[in-house]
Amino acid sequence: MALETHILACLSTGHVDENTAKEIDALIQYPLPIAARGNPAIWQGQIVAERWQDYGWFIWVRSPGRDAMPLSLQTCLAVAEAAGADWIQFDRDCAPIDDLPVHDW
Repeated sequence: MALETHILACLSTGHVDENTAKEIDALIQYPLPIAARGNPAIWQGQIVAERWQDYGWFIWVRSPGRDAMPLSLQTCLAVAEAAGADWIQFDRDCAPIDDLPVHDW
């Protein structure tokens, strides 16, 4: 059996707007009930995310419900997907890239 590997893109947490960052933190701390996870209109129930210590988050690039997600998160997922990444590691210490807007919060 071959070793399965995945590509991880590292992006600054500054590429996500403040309200979305707060929602991601809240979702990780207090996940939505299973019943809410099947509703495509509720992006918070569709995202696959985990906390990255105090530095940011890991988010699966192919998380469903992208159309309902905030624009800053949609844009980050699209850039990572175009680069062939499977996951994004949002890290507060990662330098911002020119291809994405930076939110100062």
